[in-house]
Amino acid sequence: MMQRISRGEAEAVFHTGFTGGLHGRGAPSDPDQQVVIKPFFENGRHYCVEDWHALLLGLSVDEENQGVTSVGEAKRLLDPIVMTLVLDGKPFETTRLPVKPLLNDSPGKAFVLVQGRAVGPDELAAGSHTFSVTVENDPVEPETYTFTSQFFFDAAGTGVCT
Repeated sequence: MMQRISRGEAEAVFHTGFTGGLHGRGAPSDPDQQVVIKPFFENGRHYCVEDWHALLLGLSVDEENQGVTSVGEAKRLLDPIVMTLVLDGKPFETTRLPVKPLLNDSPGKAFVLVQGRAVGPDELAAGSHTFSVTVENDPVEPETYTFTSQFFFDAAGTGVCT
């Protein structure tokens, strides 16, 4: 039987997925993309209803495109951003993490703002769900925009829960 994703694993990926969990840098990662659910993932992904998951959106700025070289500069650009997260047509209560350096393989510095939270097996039923995030006041993209994706939670013992 497959080991289920724990609350601790989902929260660790939420808190460090962009700032330490990429490319095997020692922090928790999500190589099979079974922990993180993002609103721009392709529609139709399946997850296990028995697992914990992290629903989130991360926005970044970098040295190459925005000339940002410090956390302070990144905070000034990213702090005004408003992200409204909606799950199945209802407001989704979230946590906004502080702006942090983004670990990536590209040259130059980059910084990320992450908003979302971990959800447990008791929060979402098996079946279809819709996750969307509307972003306002983004200095990189001045027009308000929305990402939306539909995903499925497979019931215990079926699909990805086997």
